[in-house]
Amino acid sequence: MKLKNKVAICAARRTPFAQIGKALGKYPAHHLGKLVAEDIIKTTGIDKNKIDGVIVGEGFSAAPNSARVIANLIGLRDETTAITLAQNCVSGMEAVAEAARRITLNEGELFLVIGEESQTAMPFVVKNARLDKKTSTLEKLKKALPDNLPDGVEIRDTLEDGLGDGETSFGMQVTAEILAQNYELSRETSDKIAFESFKRALEATEAGKYDKFMIEVSTGDGETIKADEAVLLRKGLVENPDRMGRAMLLFDNPHSKWDEFPKKYSKYVKKSHGPTVSIFNASPRSDGAAGVLVCTPEKAKELGLKVEALLSGWRMKGVDPNLMGIGQAEATLGLLEDMQIKMDDIDVVEIHEAFAATAGTALMEIEKRTGYNWQKKFDEKKINPHGGSIAIGHPFGATGVRLVANAIMDFDADPANKSVLITACAHGGIAGSMLLERP
Repeated sequence: MKLKNKVAICAARRTPFAQIGKALGKYPAHHLGKLVAEDIIKTTGIDKNKIDGVIVGEGFSAAPNSARVIANLIGLRDETTAITLAQNCVSGMEAVAEAARRITLNEGELFLVIGEESQTAMPFVVKNARLDKKTSTLEKLKKALPDNLPDGVEIRDTLEDGLGDGETSFGMQVTAEILAQNYELSRETSDKIAFESFKRALEATEAGKYDKFMIEVSTGDGETIKADEAVLLRKGLVENPDRMGRAMLLFDNPHSKWDEFPKKYSKYVKKSHGPTVSIFNASPRSDGAAGVLVCTPEKAKELGLKVEALLSGWRMKGVDPNLMGIGQAEATLGLLEDMQIKMDDIDVVEIHEAFAATAGTALMEIEKRTGYNWQKKFDEKKINPHGGSIAIGHPFGATGVRLVANAIMDFDADPANKSVLITACAHGGIAGSMLLERP
Protein backbone atom coordinates (compact mmCIF):
# COMPACT_ATOMS: atom_id res chain seq x y z
CA MET A 1 0.00 0.00 0.00
CA LYS A 2 1.39 3.38 -1.01
CA LEU A 3 0.25 6.18 1.28
CA LYS A 4 -1.11 9.28 -0.41
CA ASN A 5 -0.01 11.32 2.61
CA LYS A 6 3.10 10.12 4.40
CA VAL A 7 2.87 9.47 8.13
CA ALA A 8 5.41 10.72 10.68
CA ILE A 9 7.36 8.43 13.00
CA CYS A 10 8.62 10.12 16.16
CA ALA A 11 10.24 9.33 19.51
CA ALA A 12 11.56 5.81 18.86
CA ARG A 13 12.51 4.28 22.20
CA ARG A 14 12.97 0.77 23.54
CA THR A 15 14.13 -1.31 26.42
CA PRO A 16 17.31 -3.28 25.97
CA PHE A 17 16.47 -6.76 24.72
CA ALA A 18 17.32 -9.40 27.31
CA GLN A 19 17.81 -13.14 27.25
CA ILE A 20 14.84 -15.26 28.28
CA GLY A 21 14.71 -15.72 32.04
CA LYS A 22 17.46 -13.19 32.72
CA ALA A 23 17.69 -9.42 33.16
CA LEU A 24 14.08 -8.53 32.30
CA GLY A 25 12.49 -11.78 33.42
CA LYS A 26 10.50 -10.21 36.23
CA TYR A 27 8.47 -8.03 33.85
CA PRO A 28 5.37 -9.29 32.03
CA ALA A 29 5.18 -7.98 28.47
CA HIS A 30 2.68 -5.22 29.18
CA HIS A 31 4.89 -3.89 31.98
CA LEU A 32 7.79 -3.69 29.52
CA GLY A 33 5.43 -1.85 27.19
CA LYS A 34 4.40 0.44 30.05
CA LEU A 35 8.05 1.36 30.67
CA VAL A 36 8.44 2.36 27.02
CA ALA A 37 5.16 4.29 26.98
CA GLU A 38 6.08 6.24 30.11
CA ASP A 39 9.53 7.02 28.73
CA ILE A 40 8.16 8.31 25.41
CA ILE A 41 5.74 10.62 27.19
CA LYS A 42 8.45 11.84 29.57
CA THR A 43 11.16 12.42 26.96
CA THR A 44 8.85 14.17 24.49
CA GLY A 45 6.94 16.16 27.09
CA ILE A 46 3.69 15.68 25.19
CA ASP A 47 0.33 16.11 26.86
CA LYS A 48 -1.07 12.60 27.42
CA ASN A 49 -4.52 13.94 26.58
CA LYS A 50 -3.39 14.49 23.00
CA ILE A 51 -2.95 10.74 22.40
CA ASP A 52 -5.86 9.41 20.34
CA GLY A 53 -5.11 5.72 20.79
CA VAL A 54 -2.71 3.02 21.91
CA ILE A 55 -1.85 0.16 19.57
CA VAL A 56 0.21 -2.78 20.81
CA GLY A 57 1.75 -5.56 18.76
CA GLU A 58 2.31 -8.72 20.82
CA GLY A 59 2.70 -12.23 19.49
CA PHE A 60 1.32 -14.07 22.50
CA SER A 61 -0.52 -11.72 24.83
CA ALA A 62 -0.87 -12.75 28.46
CA ALA A 63 -2.95 -9.71 29.41
CA PRO A 64 -6.51 -9.07 28.20
CA ASN A 65 -5.84 -6.36 25.60
CA SER A 66 -2.38 -5.20 26.68
CA ALA A 67 -2.90 -1.86 24.95
CA ARG A 68 -5.85 -1.02 27.19
CA VAL A 69 -4.01 -2.18 30.30
CA ILE A 70 -1.04 0.05 29.40
CA ALA A 71 -3.33 3.01 28.64
CA ASN A 72 -4.94 2.63 32.07
CA LEU A 73 -1.64 2.15 33.90
CA ILE A 74 -0.11 5.33 32.46
CA GLY A 75 -3.25 7.38 33.07
CA LEU A 76 -4.58 8.09 29.60
CA ARG A 77 -8.12 9.40 29.17
CA ASP A 78 -10.83 6.77 29.54
CA GLU A 79 -12.07 7.53 26.03
CA THR A 80 -8.66 6.74 24.49
CA THR A 81 -8.98 3.80 22.12
CA ALA A 82 -6.78 0.74 22.55
CA ILE A 83 -6.18 -2.41 20.53
CA THR A 84 -3.70 -5.29 20.75
CA LEU A 85 -2.69 -7.02 17.53
CA ALA A 86 -1.31 -10.57 17.28
CA GLN A 87 0.59 -11.28 14.07
CA ASN A 88 3.39 -13.36 15.56
CA CYS A 89 6.81 -11.90 14.66
CA VAL A 90 5.38 -9.05 12.55
CA SER A 91 3.01 -7.89 15.29
CA GLY A 92 4.99 -4.71 15.96
CA MET A 93 5.17 -3.82 12.28
CA GLU A 94 1.44 -4.46 11.93
CA ALA A 95 0.83 -2.13 14.89
CA VAL A 96 2.69 0.67 13.10
CA ALA A 97 0.68 -0.02 9.94
CA GLU A 98 -2.57 -0.01 11.92
CA ALA A 99 -1.76 3.42 13.33
CA ALA A 100 -1.14 4.70 9.79
CA ARG A 101 -4.43 3.19 8.62
CA ARG A 102 -6.35 4.93 11.39
CA ILE A 103 -4.68 8.24 10.61
CA THR A 104 -5.52 7.78 6.91
CA LEU A 105 -9.15 7.11 7.83
CA ASN A 106 -9.22 10.21 10.05
CA GLU A 107 -9.77 8.17 13.22
CA GLY A 108 -7.06 10.13 14.98
CA GLU A 109 -3.89 12.14 14.52
CA LEU A 110 -1.55 10.75 17.19
CA PHE A 111 -1.08 7.13 18.22
CA LEU A 112 1.23 5.53 20.74
CA VAL A 113 2.51 2.30 19.20
CA ILE A 114 4.24 -0.40 21.25
CA GLY A 115 5.75 -3.73 20.24
CA GLU A 116 6.38 -6.05 23.17
CA GLU A 117 7.04 -9.61 24.24
CA SER A 118 8.13 -11.47 27.35
CA GLN A 119 9.06 -14.98 26.36
CA THR A 120 9.94 -15.55 30.01
CA ALA A 121 6.32 -14.89 30.96
CA MET A 122 4.82 -17.22 28.37
CA PRO A 123 3.07 -19.83 30.53
CA PHE A 124 3.06 -23.57 30.77
CA VAL A 125 -0.53 -24.74 30.41
CA VAL A 126 -2.52 -27.91 30.99
CA LYS A 127 -4.29 -28.80 27.79
CA ASN A 128 -7.72 -30.50 27.71
CA ALA A 129 -8.04 -30.45 31.53
CA ARG A 130 -11.66 -29.28 31.46
CA LEU A 131 -12.64 -32.19 29.21
CA ASP A 132 -12.03 -34.78 31.94
CA LYS A 133 -13.99 -34.83 35.19
CA LYS A 134 -10.84 -35.74 37.13
CA THR A 135 -9.20 -32.43 36.18
CA SER A 136 -12.13 -30.17 35.31
CA THR A 137 -11.54 -27.72 38.18
CA LEU A 138 -8.38 -26.17 39.57
CA GLU A 139 -8.65 -28.14 42.81
CA LYS A 140 -9.04 -31.45 40.99
CA LEU A 141 -6.17 -30.58 38.68
CA LYS A 142 -3.86 -29.85 41.61
CA LYS A 143 -4.61 -33.28 43.05
CA ALA A 144 -3.87 -34.98 39.74
CA LEU A 145 -0.57 -33.20 39.16
CA PRO A 146 2.05 -34.24 38.42
CA ASP A 147 1.72 -37.99 38.00
CA ASN A 148 -1.98 -38.79 37.69
CA LEU A 149 -3.11 -36.85 34.64
CA PRO A 150 -5.76 -38.76 32.66
CA ASP A 151 -5.08 -39.78 29.08
CA GLY A 152 -5.46 -36.82 26.75
CA VAL A 153 -4.65 -34.24 29.43
CA GLU A 154 -1.15 -32.89 28.99
CA ILE A 155 1.14 -30.09 30.15
CA ARG A 156 2.26 -27.84 27.27
CA ASP A 157 4.82 -25.05 26.87
CA THR A 158 3.15 -22.15 25.07
CA LEU A 159 6.53 -20.88 23.88
CA GLU A 160 7.40 -24.15 22.19
CA ASP A 161 3.89 -24.44 20.79
CA GLY A 162 4.14 -20.88 19.55
CA LEU A 163 7.19 -21.71 17.46
CA GLY A 164 5.14 -24.21 15.47
CA ASP A 165 1.36 -24.41 15.55
CA GLY A 166 1.08 -28.20 15.48
CA GLU A 167 -1.71 -27.98 12.92
CA THR A 168 -0.36 -26.52 9.67
CA SER A 169 3.30 -25.69 10.22
CA PHE A 170 6.56 -27.06 11.56
CA GLY A 171 8.74 -25.31 14.11
CA MET A 172 10.43 -22.21 12.76
CA GLN A 173 13.86 -23.80 12.97
CA VAL A 174 12.66 -26.55 10.65
CA THR A 175 11.34 -24.05 8.11
CA ALA A 176 14.70 -22.25 8.17
CA GLU A 177 16.62 -25.45 7.41
CA ILE A 178 14.19 -26.35 4.62
CA LEU A 179 14.90 -23.01 2.94
CA ALA A 180 18.66 -23.36 3.41
CA GLN A 181 18.52 -26.74 1.67
CA ASN A 182 16.27 -25.67 -1.20
CA TYR A 183 18.25 -22.50 -1.92
CA GLU A 184 21.60 -24.26 -1.43
CA LEU A 185 22.58 -21.71 1.19
CA SER A 186 25.76 -22.96 2.81
CA ARG A 187 26.48 -23.03 6.50
CA GLU A 188 29.49 -20.82 5.79
CA THR A 189 27.26 -18.10 4.35
CA SER A 190 24.80 -18.41 7.23
CA ASP A 191 27.65 -18.17 9.72
CA LYS A 192 28.99 -15.09 7.93
CA ILE A 193 25.59 -13.38 8.22
CA ALA A 194 25.40 -14.31 11.90
CA PHE A 195 28.97 -13.33 12.74
CA GLU A 196 28.55 -9.93 11.08
CA SER A 197 25.33 -9.46 13.05
CA PHE A 198 27.24 -10.03 16.30
CA LYS A 199 30.20 -7.90 15.23
CA ARG A 200 28.19 -4.95 13.91
CA ALA A 201 25.82 -4.91 16.87
CA LEU A 202 28.72 -4.96 19.33
CA GLU A 203 30.56 -2.19 17.47
CA ALA A 204 27.43 -0.03 17.32
CA THR A 205 26.71 -0.65 21.01
CA GLU A 206 30.24 0.19 22.11
CA ALA A 207 30.18 3.32 19.91
CA GLY A 208 26.98 4.47 21.65
CA LYS A 209 24.86 4.40 18.49
CA TYR A 210 22.02 2.61 20.26
CA ASP A 211 22.03 4.96 23.26
CA LYS A 212 19.60 7.40 21.63
CA PHE A 213 16.89 4.75 21.65
CA MET A 214 17.65 2.85 24.83
CA ILE A 215 15.88 3.02 28.19
CA GLU A 216 17.86 1.98 31.26
CA VAL A 217 15.78 -0.63 33.10
CA SER A 218 16.08 -2.00 36.63
CA THR A 219 16.66 -5.73 36.78
CA GLY A 220 15.16 -5.94 40.27
CA ASP A 221 18.36 -6.96 42.04
CA GLY A 222 19.87 -3.53 42.49
CA GLU A 223 21.35 -3.58 39.00
CA THR A 224 20.21 -2.02 35.72
CA ILE A 225 20.45 -3.05 32.08
CA LYS A 226 21.14 -0.41 29.43
CA ALA A 227 22.38 -2.44 26.43
CA ASP A 228 21.14 -5.52 24.63
CA GLU A 229 22.10 -8.47 26.78
CA ALA A 230 22.85 -10.97 24.01
CA VAL A 231 25.16 -8.50 22.25
CA LEU A 232 27.37 -8.20 25.32
CA LEU A 233 27.25 -11.93 26.04
CA ARG A 234 28.63 -12.67 22.55
CA LYS A 235 31.63 -10.38 22.76
CA GLY A 236 33.87 -13.43 23.18
CA LEU A 237 32.44 -14.90 19.98
CA VAL A 238 33.27 -11.73 18.05
CA GLU A 239 36.82 -11.90 19.38
CA ASN A 240 37.08 -15.61 18.47
CA PRO A 241 35.23 -16.07 15.16
CA ASP A 242 36.36 -19.69 14.76
CA ARG A 243 33.76 -20.55 17.43
CA MET A 244 31.01 -20.04 14.83
CA GLY A 245 31.93 -23.25 13.06
CA ARG A 246 31.97 -25.23 16.31
CA ALA A 247 28.41 -24.31 17.32
CA MET A 248 25.94 -27.16 17.74
CA LEU A 249 23.82 -27.87 14.69
CA LEU A 250 20.11 -28.14 15.36
CA PHE A 251 19.56 -31.09 13.03
CA ASP A 252 22.85 -32.97 13.26
CA ASN A 253 23.80 -33.67 16.86
CA PRO A 254 23.66 -36.56 19.36
CA HIS A 255 19.88 -36.20 19.57
CA SER A 256 19.15 -35.73 15.87
CA LYS A 257 20.85 -37.32 12.87
CA TRP A 258 21.01 -35.33 9.65
CA ASP A 259 19.93 -38.22 7.41
CA GLU A 260 16.56 -38.15 9.13
CA PHE A 261 15.84 -34.51 8.22
CA PRO A 262 15.40 -34.70 4.44
CA LYS A 263 13.38 -37.89 4.85
CA LYS A 264 11.08 -36.51 7.54
CA TYR A 265 10.39 -33.31 5.61
CA SER A 266 10.59 -34.76 2.11
CA LYS A 267 7.38 -32.98 1.06
CA TYR A 268 9.28 -29.69 1.28
CA VAL A 269 12.98 -30.54 0.97
CA LYS A 270 13.71 -30.52 -2.76
CA LYS A 271 17.52 -30.50 -2.47
CA SER A 272 19.89 -31.52 0.29
CA HIS A 273 23.50 -30.49 0.84
CA GLY A 274 24.01 -30.92 4.59
CA PRO A 275 22.98 -29.22 7.85
CA THR A 276 23.35 -25.45 8.25
CA VAL A 277 21.21 -24.11 11.13
CA SER A 278 23.13 -23.83 14.40
CA ILE A 279 22.56 -22.27 17.80
CA PHE A 280 24.77 -19.33 16.78
CA ASN A 281 23.10 -18.51 13.45
CA ALA A 282 19.62 -18.37 14.98
CA SER A 283 18.08 -15.52 16.98
CA PRO A 284 17.98 -16.03 20.76
CA ARG A 285 14.87 -16.20 22.92
CA SER A 286 14.28 -12.78 24.34
CA ASP A 287 12.26 -10.27 26.36
CA GLY A 288 11.80 -6.61 25.46
CA ALA A 289 9.63 -3.78 24.18
CA ALA A 290 9.92 -0.91 21.73
CA GLY A 291 7.72 2.05 20.91
CA VAL A 292 7.12 5.03 18.63
CA LEU A 293 4.65 7.84 18.18
CA VAL A 294 2.87 7.68 14.83
CA CYS A 295 1.13 10.87 13.72
CA THR A 296 0.48 13.30 10.92
CA PRO A 297 3.42 15.60 10.10
CA GLU A 298 1.15 18.51 10.99
CA LYS A 299 0.45 17.05 14.44
CA ALA A 300 4.16 16.51 15.01
CA LYS A 301 4.84 20.15 14.22
CA GLU A 302 1.99 21.31 16.48
CA LEU A 303 3.35 19.26 19.41
CA GLY A 304 7.00 20.11 18.78
CA LEU A 305 7.90 16.51 17.99
CA LYS A 306 10.95 15.75 15.91
CA VAL A 307 9.98 13.67 12.88
CA GLU A 308 12.60 10.89 12.72
CA ALA A 309 11.22 9.08 9.66
CA LEU A 310 8.31 9.21 7.25
CA LEU A 311 6.33 6.07 6.51
CA SER A 312 5.41 6.05 2.82
CA GLY A 313 4.09 2.54 2.32
CA TRP A 314 3.94 -1.08 3.41
CA ARG A 315 2.89 -4.51 2.24
CA MET A 316 1.85 -7.59 4.22
CA LYS A 317 1.86 -10.90 2.39
CA GLY A 318 1.46 -14.58 3.20
CA VAL A 319 3.36 -17.64 1.97
CA ASP A 320 3.32 -21.36 2.75
CA PRO A 321 3.81 -21.55 6.56
CA ASN A 322 6.57 -24.11 6.13
CA LEU A 323 8.53 -21.72 3.90
CA MET A 324 7.87 -18.77 6.18
CA GLY A 325 11.21 -16.98 5.82
CA ILE A 326 10.74 -16.42 2.11
CA GLY A 327 7.75 -14.23 2.94
CA GLN A 328 10.19 -11.34 3.43
CA ALA A 329 11.00 -11.53 -0.27
CA GLU A 330 7.34 -11.68 -1.32
CA ALA A 331 6.30 -8.78 0.90
CA THR A 332 9.26 -6.72 -0.32
CA LEU A 333 8.59 -7.43 -3.99
CA GLY A 334 4.95 -6.52 -3.47
CA LEU A 335 5.94 -3.26 -1.79
CA LEU A 336 8.31 -2.37 -4.64
CA GLU A 337 5.45 -2.86 -7.06
CA ASP A 338 3.12 -0.71 -4.95
CA MET A 339 5.69 2.07 -4.66
CA GLN A 340 6.81 1.77 -8.30
CA ILE A 341 10.48 1.69 -7.33
CA LYS A 342 13.38 -0.72 -7.82
CA MET A 343 15.30 -2.56 -5.16
CA ASP A 344 18.47 -0.66 -6.08
CA ASP A 345 16.64 2.61 -5.36
CA ILE A 346 16.69 1.70 -1.65
CA ASP A 347 19.69 2.85 0.35
CA VAL A 348 19.58 0.44 3.30
CA VAL A 349 17.73 -2.79 4.10
CA GLU A 350 16.92 -3.82 7.67
CA ILE A 351 15.90 -7.47 7.49
CA HIS A 352 14.78 -9.57 10.43
CA GLU A 353 17.16 -12.43 11.16
CA ALA A 354 14.92 -15.04 12.71
CA PHE A 355 17.68 -17.27 11.36
CA ALA A 356 20.55 -16.44 9.06
CA ALA A 357 18.90 -18.90 6.69
CA THR A 358 15.60 -17.02 6.55
CA ALA A 359 17.31 -13.68 5.93
CA GLY A 360 19.79 -15.14 3.45
CA THR A 361 17.31 -17.08 1.34
CA ALA A 362 14.87 -14.15 1.22
CA LEU A 363 17.69 -11.97 -0.08
CA MET A 364 18.60 -14.67 -2.60
CA GLU A 365 15.02 -14.72 -3.88
CA ILE A 366 14.99 -10.94 -4.17
CA GLU A 367 18.26 -11.08 -6.12
CA LYS A 368 16.89 -13.77 -8.44
CA ARG A 369 13.88 -11.65 -9.34
CA THR A 370 15.39 -8.14 -9.32
CA GLY A 371 19.14 -8.49 -9.85
CA TYR A 372 19.83 -6.92 -6.45
CA ASN A 373 23.36 -7.99 -5.50
CA TRP A 374 22.68 -8.73 -1.86
CA GLN A 375 26.10 -10.10 -0.94
CA LYS A 376 27.81 -6.96 -2.28
CA LYS A 377 25.32 -4.77 -0.43
CA PHE A 378 25.84 -6.82 2.73
CA ASP A 379 29.61 -6.41 2.55
CA GLU A 380 29.13 -2.66 2.00
CA LYS A 381 27.00 -2.59 5.19
CA LYS A 382 23.88 -1.59 3.30
CA ILE A 383 22.05 -4.53 4.88
CA ASN A 384 21.75 -4.60 8.68
CA PRO A 385 24.67 -2.19 9.17
CA HIS A 386 24.29 -2.15 12.95
CA GLY A 387 23.48 -5.82 13.49
CA GLY A 388 20.22 -7.72 13.46
CA SER A 389 17.98 -10.04 15.44
CA ILE A 390 20.57 -12.81 15.73
CA ALA A 391 22.73 -10.53 17.86
CA ILE A 392 20.20 -8.11 19.34
CA GLY A 393 17.49 -10.61 20.22
CA HIS A 394 13.96 -11.27 19.05
CA PRO A 395 11.09 -10.59 21.48
CA PHE A 396 8.44 -11.51 18.91
CA GLY A 397 6.10 -8.52 19.05
CA ALA A 398 8.88 -5.98 19.63
CA THR A 399 11.03 -6.74 16.59
CA GLY A 400 8.94 -4.85 14.03
CA VAL A 401 9.22 -1.62 16.02
CA ARG A 402 12.91 -2.29 16.73
CA LEU A 403 13.45 -2.42 12.96
CA VAL A 404 11.87 1.06 12.70
CA ALA A 405 14.37 2.33 15.29
CA ASN A 406 17.24 0.76 13.36
CA ALA A 407 16.03 2.53 10.21
CA ILE A 408 16.17 5.84 12.09
CA MET A 409 19.70 4.93 13.18
CA ASP A 410 20.58 4.44 9.52
CA PHE A 411 19.37 7.96 8.73
CA ASP A 412 21.41 9.32 11.64
CA ALA A 413 24.52 7.41 10.57
CA ASP A 414 24.71 8.67 6.99
CA PRO A 415 23.06 11.79 5.51
CA ALA A 416 23.20 10.08 2.10
CA ASN A 417 20.64 7.51 3.24
CA LYS A 418 17.27 8.72 1.96
CA SER A 419 15.27 5.49 2.24
CA VAL A 420 15.31 2.33 4.35
CA LEU A 421 13.29 -0.80 3.73
CA ILE A 422 12.45 -2.91 6.78
CA THR A 423 11.14 -6.44 6.45
CA ALA A 424 10.28 -9.35 8.73
CA CYS A 425 8.87 -12.85 8.47
CA ALA A 426 6.67 -14.58 11.00
CA HIS A 427 5.61 -18.04 12.06
CA GLY A 428 2.51 -19.00 10.13
CA GLY A 429 3.82 -17.53 6.88
CA ILE A 430 2.81 -13.87 7.18
CA ALA A 431 5.52 -11.34 6.37
CA GLY A 432 5.71 -7.57 6.16
CA SER A 433 7.79 -4.85 4.54
CA MET A 434 7.76 -1.10 5.05
CA LEU A 435 9.43 1.81 3.29
CA LEU A 436 10.70 4.59 5.53
CA GLU A 437 12.06 7.85 4.16
CA ARG A 438 14.26 10.59 5.57
CA PRO A 439 12.08 13.51 6.74
